Amino acid sequence: MTETAETKRDRVRRLLIDPLADIGFRFPKGVKAEKAQKDLDRIADGLAYLSDENLKRLRHSLKTKGEGSAKCFWPCYATITGLAEVAQARPLKHESNLLSWFASRAGAEALDAGRLVAEFQFFERHKRPPVNESDKRTIAREAAECGDRVMRIEDKLNRKVTLAADDQGFIDWYRAKLTYCTNLVNGGVECS
Repeated sequence: MTETAETKRDRVRRLLIDPLADIGFRFPKGVKAEKAQKDLDRIADGLAYLSDENLKRLRHSLKTKGEGSAKCFWPCYATITGLAEVAQARPLKHESNLLSWFASRAGAEALDAGRLVAEFQFFERHKRPPVNESDKRTIAREAAECGDRVMRIEDKLNRKVTLAADDQGFIDWYRAKLTYCTNLVNGGVECS
């Protein structure tokens, strides 16, 4: 007997949708079965990025978010995805409209100014480009702090000083993120 690999959609059903249905979540009368299935599939597909642990956290949170007078109807997609974003931010690789910003002139300018990683982090947090002076000041400050730390760590590496674990982790993360972001700038090529 062969086992079928669990799909991402099936995993979300197992960890989130089925347990919530088991405690009574349903659609209001009049919602056709095919529409209900389509809505649940949309939820499953939209939340597939969440880790198992965060799907369980989201399930726990949603238990009290039922709609209707009996609080047993499925919350709307926006409510569910908003809570999911709190549990685990949706990776930008799923946001192609935002990623196109990095392939624009703005991405090249951020790379040249040394704030590319800080701008990417801003995008991850806010799911939008920096639009005002406050955003730009925040990014500039974060880029400067990050740049200072990178310089200190690289100085230690050049002097062959053994790095503390947090410094090693930071420089590994920074280099990987810079490579990733630079690939986005150079034609918008995304790598995983």
